[in-house]
Amino acid sequence: MNEILDKEIIFKSNYSKEEIKKHLEQNDTWYHAMNINGIQTKNTRTSSQYQMWISQVIPDDLTGKNILDVGCADGFYSFLCEQRNANRILAIDYEGFDKHKIMSESGKKVNANNFELYKKLLGSKVEYRKLDVNNIDLIKETFDFVLFFGIYYHLENLISVLKKIYSVVNDSVFLVGHILESENPIMYYYDTTQIKDDPDFFSQIVASPQCLINIAKGICGFKNARLVDTMSIPYDREYPHFSSGSKNDKIGLFEFSK
Repeated sequence: MNEILDKEIIFKSNYSKEEIKKHLEQNDTWYHAMNINGIQTKNTRTSSQYQMWISQVIPDDLTGKNILDVGCADGFYSFLCEQRNANRILAIDYEGFDKHKIMSESGKKVNANNFELYKKLLGSKVEYRKLDVNNIDLIKETFDFVLFFGIYYHLENLISVLKKIYSVVNDSVFLVGHILESENPIMYYYDTTQIKDDPDFFSQIVASPQCLINIAKGICGFKNARLVDTMSIPYDREYPHFSSGSKNDKIGLFEFSK
């Protein structure tokens, strides 16, 4: 685990360090941590260590593969897939996300979407499209891998969305999200009036690993579903479904395969 967390992705750019720094100074907060030519973003929603933990599930060699990144935010994982030689990458997030602000680890409000700026700096060919997760079935193509990071617990109808994702994926879905630490297949539905942290970006549900696995295999049709890894939530938040405090809150990393 420590070897994974100690790694860091450095993206290459044709811009000079001075030019990159100047562009990055346009904002003082970011969603994803990015290191471009050695220039590191500051005041991010997620850390590079957390992003590397998630990235362990993405194949190192994506040559010839097509990728769909659902809820891409700043696009770290899309650009990572491009660096790993993916053939085509479609990154989507909902209409209005680029105007949304959420809380960073440091307590500052974060610009939720700087995708186009990163794309410019990296000279990237990743396609970005404004599309709600509930409309994934409108995409008239299929993908080898679907990235589904930090999304499921925001959904009103997880099963419906996973069925739509199943219809567009050829190989595997990689899912990351909050989990209940239970061996039983249970799900917690929030009373959203309890949500104090970013009320416009609140969670709807949280499930145990076995619940998510049962949904993937028993309802959506995936042949294999497994919990790859877990880690403690890397930021200080209080959620009503945890009685033991945020230090024991967990995030699960899953792979659902056809």
